[in-house]
Amino acid sequence: MKWLYDERIVSVLFLALIVVTPTAAVVGAFLHRCLAHGLSRQAVVLWVVVALAGPVNFALWRLYNRIEDHWGLDQVKPLLINCGLFILLGVVVGLILRFLLRPQKNDE
Repeated sequence: MKWLYDERIVSVLFLALIVVTPTAAVVGAFLHRCLAHGLSRQAVVLWVVVALAGPVNFALWRLYNRIEDHWGLDQVKPLLINCGLFILLGVVVGLILRFLLRPQKNDE
């Protein structure tokens, strides 16, 4: 059970995801292209998101740890900072995905 709360083990797991997610995205996109005979715009966006998931997750983990190490776990300020950052990130990523996944208008 110790692996659930050991920061080093979690960091190693997130480091592994830096390699695994882009690799899985490349393999998945290749298989998707072969089976579907091409990739749609939505599929490309999906595989890019999968590829970026590991590196972005590691960067957010490091940012979270920096904030918590600076102010400590026993204060409300770092909790509010992290909450604000993750809300802002969610809104920005949501807007970007909405823009990228919007239906294409036909030029007729």
